[in-house]
Amino acid sequence: MTMTDEPVKLQSVERVSEIIELLQRNGPLGATEITEALDIPTSTAHDYLSSLHNLEYLVKTDRKYDLGLRLLDHGMAARDRHPIASIGKQTLASLAQGTGEATYLVTEEHGRAVYLDYAHGEHAVQTHARIGTRSYLHQLASGKSILAYLSEERVNEIVDRHGLPQRTSRTIDTREALFEELEATRERGYAINDQEAVEGARAIGKAVVVAGEVVGAISVVGPANRLTDHQLADGIVDQIRGAANELELKLSQS
Repeated sequence: MTMTDEPVKLQSVERVSEIIELLQRNGPLGATEITEALDIPTSTAHDYLSSLHNLEYLVKTDRKYDLGLRLLDHGMAARDRHPIASIGKQTLASLAQGTGEATYLVTEEHGRAVYLDYAHGEHAVQTHARIGTRSYLHQLASGKSILAYLSEERVNEIVDRHGLPQRTSRTIDTREALFEELEATRERGYAINDQEAVEGARAIGKAVVVAGEVVGAISVVGPANRLTDHQLADGIVDQIRGAANELELKLSQS
């Protein structure tokens, strides 16, 4: 491979990623719409779209392209190979039943929070999160609980890469505030998201740590008027601690 070959191949990978992400956000789209959105020649767009369609990564209906389910197969395989996802389903379901709220299993990848699984209790409120959703770590209770166990250098790398964007007026948006919150998280042993990701929603998150390494986090999410400080103290904290400990024991024995 020559020095000039490598950038061309990398550019091709980046272009495929741009097409997939565009269709995820806005699809289905026609070839002309994709060409205009990505500002690429029509012939180039057709080449990429035709190849991705032939490889079954895209489907085509009424001259419009959309994501194909072959991508789901890859995503689910990656999810199932993650150690915490492979053993966490029953623990997550039990926590949802015990609290009556929505519970989530989250890990960190490339400095973002990725939802691996969820379960809904009797009184659970549906949120925007689904399996595979990627979110900013600093906006979530589960994300902050993960950050609290990373080195200061790694946290700074994540902030340098992704920033501290706000979703609500309560979202942490400075490094100083973030590091103060991470210190408080370590002291109490769990993280709290007080309407920082969704107005009216509150969450508690607990990191899952094995052999000194954080492998993910488990969280409980509910309406702010139901997930109050009193209710956290009245059992939910103990339940999420127990769930995290159960996952840690399972992982240490696997």
